[in-house]
Amino acid sequence: MTAPPLDVRCIPNALPDADDVLASLLTEVAWDDRMRARRTASFGVPYDYSGQHYEPAEMPPRIAAVAARAAEHAGHPFNNCLANRYDTGDNTMGFHRDSYDGLVPDSAIAIVSLGATRTLVFRTLDRTHRIELALEHGSLLLMTRATQRHWAHGVPRTASTGLRISLTFRRFATEG
Repeated sequence: MTAPPLDVRCIPNALPDADDVLASLLTEVAWDDRMRARRTASFGVPYDYSGQHYEPAEMPPRIAAVAARAAEHAGHPFNNCLANRYDTGDNTMGFHRDSYDGLVPDSAIAIVSLGATRTLVFRTLDRTHRIELALEHGSLLLMTRATQRHWAHGVPRTASTGLRISLTFRRFATEG
């Protein structure tokens, strides 16, 4: 059986100032501890994620600059950033498909990775095919709605891995 196409694009070194961005996130972001598997923060329009509601919040200048960089590659702007902080390799994200409810239908979801390299694993919904992508410091990954239809993705536990922050950008159809 042939796997459905995995519609993703990975751009290594998309952020030339990745070290500075990571340092600013560690000092300037008020992290939310409501999730057990990792810490989060949301900026831009309001966002409901994994049973949590995030109120609208202005994107800090550094995150807004990263959103603009991601928009150059995606071909459209973003109006929300969900930041995920993985302090160690024990912090994970289970397999899931991102919802497109409320998103502009033909928009991409962008993931910027900062810090330790972590593997993003994609598997088909029937679990017959699996693809692993290493998300390195300063890389950008773009995923489309088609990816969400046919593939689930997650960040598994990884021994001896340090801090990683991912900035996930979305384009909601309304400003909230």
